[in-house]
Formats: sequence, C-alpha cells, structure tokens
Amino acid sequence: MTGRLITYLKVHKGKSLLAILLACGTVLAGMGLMGFSGHLISRAAERPMLVDLFMITAAVRFFGISRAVVRYFERLVSHDLTFRILLHIRTSFYRQLNRFSHKWMMSKKPGELLTAMISDIESLQNAYLRIIAPVIVSFLICCITFVLLLLFDGWLAFAVLLFFLLNGLLVPFLALKRARGGGVKERRARGKMKGFLVEKIQGMHDALWLEGRERLIHQMETIQEQLDEVQRHHANSSGMVEGLNQLLANLAALVALLLIIPLVLGGQIQATMLAALVLGVLSSFEALQALSSAFVHYDGFRASANSLHQLTKAGEPPAGPKQPAVKPLGDHPHLAFRQVSFSYDTTRQTLRDVSFELPPGSRTAILGPTGSGKTTLLNLLTGLWPAGSGQVCADGHSIDELDMTSYRELLAVLSQDTFIFNRTVRENLLMARPGASDGELEDALNEVGLSFLAGKLDWSVGSQGMKLSGGERQLFAMARALLKRSRIWLFDELSANMDVATERKILDTLWSKLHDRTLVMISHRLVDMDRMDQILVLRDGKVAERGSHQTLLESNEHYARMLQHQMQLIQDKV
Repeated sequence: MTGRLITYLKVHKGKSLLAILLACGTVLAGMGLMGFSGHLISRAAERPMLVDLFMITAAVRFFGISRAVVRYFERLVSHDLTFRILLHIRTSFYRQLNRFSHKWMMSKKPGELLTAMISDIESLQNAYLRIIAPVIVSFLICCITFVLLLLFDGWLAFAVLLFFLLNGLLVPFLALKRARGGGVKERRARGKMKGFLVEKIQGMHDALWLEGRERLIHQMETIQEQLDEVQRHHANSSGMVEGLNQLLANLAALVALLLIIPLVLGGQIQATMLAALVLGVLSSFEALQALSSAFVHYDGFRASANSLHQLTKAGEPPAGPKQPAVKPLGDHPHLAFRQVSFSYDTTRQTLRDVSFELPPGSRTAILGPTGSGKTTLLNLLTGLWPAGSGQVCADGHSIDELDMTSYRELLAVLSQDTFIFNRTVRENLLMARPGASDGELEDALNEVGLSFLAGKLDWSVGSQGMKLSGGERQLFAMARALLKRSRIWLFDELSANMDVATERKILDTLWSKLHDRTLVMISHRLVDMDRMDQILVLRDGKVAERGSHQTLLESNEHYARMLQHQMQLIQDKV
C-alpha cells in the first residue's frame, strides 16, 4: 500500500514537489522571521540611526507576511494533493470490490466493510500529510540549516546536527515503539463500534425489545471503553513526543548559545548575530515537530493499509470474459435448473441435485423450512452466485454464457427487506428505469395503490424508506418492478412479518398486475397456493415434493402437513 501511495504521488509529481517546496518555504520563513527579529532587537539595543534599521525591519515584515502566505498556499496545495490521492485510493478500492463475487461480499460483516471504506481509507489519506511530507521536509531543512551554520562555525553546525539526529531518529523510534500494536487495537475497536451501530440502529426497535435497553447500553459502553483506552494511550504517546521535541529543541538552542558566545567574544561573529543564530536554530526544529508526531500514527496507518490489502487480496479473482450466447436471448425466456448443487463452504451442501422448469408465464411457489435453500435458489437464478455443479439455464443456455447485465434486465427481484434510499420518491423510482417521465412514475404508483405518493415525487422517503409503512415499502418495490417492465418476477418473502390485511392488499395487487409474467415466489405462509401452477417443497437442499396445490394435498405428505399446521396456528390465535 505504501508503494501504491508513492505511485499516486508520481502521478501528481508536479503538485507533490510544489507542496514540499512550500512546506520547506514555510519553515525557512519562520527561521528568517525569528532570526531577523532577534537581530533587530539586538541591533536596536545599540541605539543606531533609524535608517540603519530599515533593512532589518523590512526583512522582519517580509518574513512575517511571507510565512503566513506560504503557509496558506502550502495547506491549499497539500490538501488538494491529499484529496486527489484519496480519490485514487477510493476508486481503486471500489473497483476491486466490484470485481469480487456477491458470495465474497456477503461473507463480510457490515462493520468490516464500513471500516475499510471509511476509517481505513480516511487514515490513508493522512499518510502524505503526517508521514511522507514531514520526513522529506525534515531532511531538507536539516541539510539547509547545517550548511548555513557551517558558514559561521563547524563545531556549531555539527552540534546542532547531533540534536537534529536525536530529534529526527531517536524520538520517532521511541514513538514508534510505544505506539506499536495501538493501531491494530484502535482499528479493531472502531470496527466493533461501527458494526454495533450499523446492526443496532437499523434494527433499533427489535433490539430494544429483544435485548433490553440496559444490555444495549452496556454493550456500547464496553466497546467505547476499549476505544477510550486506545485513545488515552495515543494521547500519552503524543504528550511524551511533544515533551521530548521541546526538550531537544531547547537543549539545541542552549548548546548553540554556549558555542556562539566564545565566537562573539573572539570577534568571529558580530554580537548582534548571537540572538539571530540562537532563535534561528530554535525555529528550525519546527520541521521535526511533525516528524516525531507522525510515528505515533504510523502504526494505525500500517494497520489500515494491511487491512485494505488483506481485504482485497482475500477476494476472489475476477471471472474470465463471458462467452456470448449462441443466439440472442428472448424477452421472456424459459428458465430451468438442471441437476444444480451448491455449497457456501465445504462443511455441507445447501442444494443437492435440484432440477425444475420455469416456463414463460408460469407461477411457481418455493416452500420449505428456514435453511432449506429457498433464497439460495433465487440467488443462483439471478447469477449472484455461480452453481457448484449443474446448470441454471435460460432458453437452453447456461446463464454463465450470457451477458449478465442484459439477462438481469429481464428480472425484477423483490425481497422482504426492500432497500429504499434516503432520497426522493422520483429518484428511488428512476433506479428501475432511468429516463422515465413523471407521468410514467405516477402511473406506476397509482397501479400499485400508492396514489398518495403520485403527487409528491419530490418528497423524501427517509432513511431506508422509514417514512413509509412495511406494506407501503413492498408496494413501492412493486412499482419499481412495473416500471422496469421485466417479464420475470422473483419474490422472496414478499409479505413476511405483515398483518393479514396488509398481506392481502399486496397479494391482490400482485395478481392484478402479474398478467403473463413468470412468477417465482418464496414464502413461509401458504397463502394463495391454489393460484400456483407448481409448488416446490425444499427439505435439506433437495426438492422433496413437486406439484399443484390439489395434487400435493391429495398426496398427504410434507405440503399437506405444512398447510394443516398453519391452519391450526390460525385457529389457536382466533
């Protein structure tokens, strides 16, 4: 990651060079300001003519103004460079994520990806300002100061150089040693906090009900205490480094003073130059202040860089180029599973030798207990995961041989957790069909019974559509499906966790708008099963039963027992 960062700097080598020169100019202007200020005070003590002070006064003014101006442009250029580097890091990271499979993405915790996308990359953006630039600037300022002091006295130059080396090598070494391991701990604590907040805030009502307020507060306080402990350690390290920096800078100024006094008494250096040289030496250590502090944060930078590298390295390599289909895919293809097996890991198979047909216009229900492989079937059908063995086919061709973008344009997938962005009604609907007119958007909303939204296209629906009820969010998702004009509808627990009246409203809307589309519906509740052409009952990853509603009732097997159990639950509630 450090090598890649250097590569990004090479891309902007002109701006990088300018930022370093401006940073050096800022320190040199500070040295000039302090030096000429000391010289002015010393010269004024001799009570000369005012004319004799004009040049020195002008130099003080010049360095005072130039320091502020150069500092401003240095910050402007360096931060612009930093944000450009950040842009490269983010686009590179997202480009790599885009290459990985959905299977790999789903194996990561939300907090892990969130930490990588925000905290780790934010940490890397400071690598230039806190590590690379201070190292280069410190080296250049030390060299310039050493050469300038050589013009006055060799012993003075080498004595100050010794303090430069102590401040530039010993203090960073101590800071790095003290901070070792802190970056990993801080990143882990921040990751826990982000993961906790993502999971609990999104399901706050359920979390408060199931886990209790006190338990949630205790969990958050525990994580916060871990983070506070790491930050206290960083604060102590920073305090130690700042103290050593000030100590060495002042010792260097004291040693310089002791070495310059004999030179002044011997007449080798003018007396008015004593304060100028001492204050110049003291101000030159400004360049090393940031260097020592940088290594307090180095461990965190390294942890973030390693984490991003491991995260992207662990991803699956991109698949090879897709082979074009032998013939163009129709607008309403015949879908089929042919002896498909699939597993998420090597411990157990989620699906085993599954085969069935989905003719155009057919209506299929997929039933089964939790963990039987229902949602996995849907993910294979949409191409989010490749089949382990066997084939998922469209018009006789494996979907692996098709252009996946064109194939997915034929599908409309509605899950029980419809994702709605914190944007307007219009922006959320245009995701289904960019370029649709307002009239088409309003027609889609009216068709699914959301007419109250038709006149409020610029209304924000809130984070995850929280301004809408659960049933309204599902109807909103159905409006997207209508806008997309897809011929194949794939519904996963469309009416789960809803009351009977809301479920009935959604299903009635579904049947009225289905027309000749292909429907695949995953459900736990056996509602409107008599409308289905075929029902598949999955058990332990295999198709245990297949047939129509009436046929499966007559067989008196799994489906009949599931229906009987559901009816018994309804009677018990009544």
